[in-house]
Amino acid sequence: MISITIAWRKFHSVKIVSAFLLLTAFTMMAVFLLPDNVEEDHVAHVTVTGYKYHRDGIAHVVTNGEKTYDMFLDDPARLSVGYTCSDTFRVTVPGEERNFIKRDERLTMKMNGLDGRIYHDSIDQDDCVPAEKTFGMHLSAMRDKYINRILSRSEYDYAFDILTLSIGNKSYITPDFFDALQKLGIYHLYVISGTHVAFVSGILFFVLKRMRFTINMIKVIMIICLLLFLMLNFFSPSVLRAVLMAIMLITTSFFRAKPYLTVISVTAIIQVLYNPLVMYHAGFQLSYITTCLIILSRPYWQAKAPSVQLMAVTAIAEVSTLTVVLQQFNEVSVSGLVMNFIFVPLFSFLIFPMVIIYNFMAFTVFPAFADEIYHFVFTGLKEFILFLSNLFKHRFSVQSPNAVGLIMLIFLSYMIMREICLGNFKRICVYTALFIFIIIILDRVSWYDYTITMVDVGQGDAFIVEDHRNNKTVLIDTGGKFYPEENRFPLSEKTVLPYLKESGIDRLDMMVLSHMDLDHTGEALHILQNRQVDHIYVNPGDPAFQEWYHTEGIGDYEGDFVNAMEIKEVNIGGIRMKKLFPEENPGGDDSNQHSIVMMVNTGGFNFLFTGDADSQMEENMIEMYGHLEMDVLKLAHHGSNTSTGERFIQNTDFSYAVISAGADNRYGHPHPEVIGRLKHARIFDTSEHGMVRFNIRGNEMCVETKLAPELDHCIKKELH
Repeated sequence: MISITIAWRKFHSVKIVSAFLLLTAFTMMAVFLLPDNVEEDHVAHVTVTGYKYHRDGIAHVVTNGEKTYDMFLDDPARLSVGYTCSDTFRVTVPGEERNFIKRDERLTMKMNGLDGRIYHDSIDQDDCVPAEKTFGMHLSAMRDKYINRILSRSEYDYAFDILTLSIGNKSYITPDFFDALQKLGIYHLYVISGTHVAFVSGILFFVLKRMRFTINMIKVIMIICLLLFLMLNFFSPSVLRAVLMAIMLITTSFFRAKPYLTVISVTAIIQVLYNPLVMYHAGFQLSYITTCLIILSRPYWQAKAPSVQLMAVTAIAEVSTLTVVLQQFNEVSVSGLVMNFIFVPLFSFLIFPMVIIYNFMAFTVFPAFADEIYHFVFTGLKEFILFLSNLFKHRFSVQSPNAVGLIMLIFLSYMIMREICLGNFKRICVYTALFIFIIIILDRVSWYDYTITMVDVGQGDAFIVEDHRNNKTVLIDTGGKFYPEENRFPLSEKTVLPYLKESGIDRLDMMVLSHMDLDHTGEALHILQNRQVDHIYVNPGDPAFQEWYHTEGIGDYEGDFVNAMEIKEVNIGGIRMKKLFPEENPGGDDSNQHSIVMMVNTGGFNFLFTGDADSQMEENMIEMYGHLEMDVLKLAHHGSNTSTGERFIQNTDFSYAVISAGADNRYGHPHPEVIGRLKHARIFDTSEHGMVRFNIRGNEMCVETKLAPELDHCIKKELH
């Protein structure tokens, strides 16, 4: 709409406006209306077309007809590019997102041009036959030789960093170092971006000019080198953006023109036409927004001293990305601007030149002393980055802003950049203060008093209880340590942690572990490593507690353990928790029989959490407490017929029954006979409905589900 407005004001041309409208319509149709035809399937043969490299192995890129897959083999042996292998290959595609989070694995896969993933045991090279190699296969073979050459020149790990900085392969970045780069806001320096392409172009220009080539010849050589660089990077989207811009700018310079904004627009249009889904990619948004705003602000700082130019460009780049980073990643950085002032010159004048020199020496002469120098510099760089990242908290999670809040933040970002250009320090401070104030308001102010969320963690339990008025959060169980082959990383990375982050929760006031079964506590350590947890409420008499405590590495936990056998009532803000059972440890080796049964009160509504309590425990509770009343009952043991017996149902009053069970789980949970006993209650089950949220405000409670929005509703309760 902005482009259409500008076009009309400048040209008053119906044709140009119509062209914009047609392009917009085409893009929307391509992105939103084309059918999603990615389905799970089996294929009988695949052709190896290339590799994707990881520090601990490789994935084969394979094709079957027009479809492309990533294939992961348990056997570390590498299949040759250009060979066709026959077998029964099961194709795995990510399912629909089952939680209220932004992560969409299927969309990400499609953005990367994949139709699925294949996980297979092993393939014997002798069972594969050679096929005719395409241009892409030859390119992949060339790239493979280049990678092996770079890695073979040194036994030190810095060779992986050289390769990352040379071809932008993010898979070589270890998780802890990736987190450090993200914290400091300098991740863009470690992957191929416009900064790298600009530096390579500058070095090429300088060298070729010293060799007395004519300007036009230099431009032609630079275009050829940039195209080779693009092919070496296998047409990576980030490299494609930067190289396309550089080539088009060089091409237009033949005609003494400098249509910077036109070049940016054309490269964006080319990428969108080639892959419409790229517009969802954070890198696409950040790259074009930053570049566009730097160019628009250029008249204000281009005549200044180099140091002022560096500060202006860095400030504009940082401010222009604030809202996108907030919307995409739910984070705000308190040090990104300062860190870029430190690391952009460091990379520009030291690291990038060293990478280029290393590439030259890798194919000529590589002296031993150079290997030691590189090892010293890159080891020191990584230690410096890790030190700074742990020095203090650089980034804070912020709740996803609503549409009105997002518009306000965009406007304030624009005003901050405007005042940076005009050099008005006082107004910069005022608008920055307003920006921070709005973020705090959006993050802290909630329409609801409490939210209780049943996270879909598959076959396991995880509940998040939030007190919005007092900014308190309790996590009851963590989900299980079960990693399907398509989820080769901690389950909480896809469920609990992103939900906490998008809710603006950096800290848990308490983690309650009902008992020590892995489907309830399996993700405890990973969550403790990624979130501050003040207290853990647990039954240390559980027969599996000591093994869990020692084997999971919980000994490093710096918070407090609260003994559930000694402390029966806990208040966290307005969240009142009362342990009902067990009064004392029953003995025996079954962790389920030591499950903590807890009544949680949030305002005027009560929730009963039962862990994996069995029918005998339910009988004992009825004898102890008589009749129990609650609004929501969490069915014990995921709806198993070993729990929620007839006598327990007859001696409890509840309006809602919630079940946390995995879709198509092998146990058949929830069992039909249990569902049959709950005719008087409304049932919400993660295996059918995905994540379920109870939002409470005063005497009103609203229920919403991820996969069955037609069941969403609100009720009101008479409070006494």
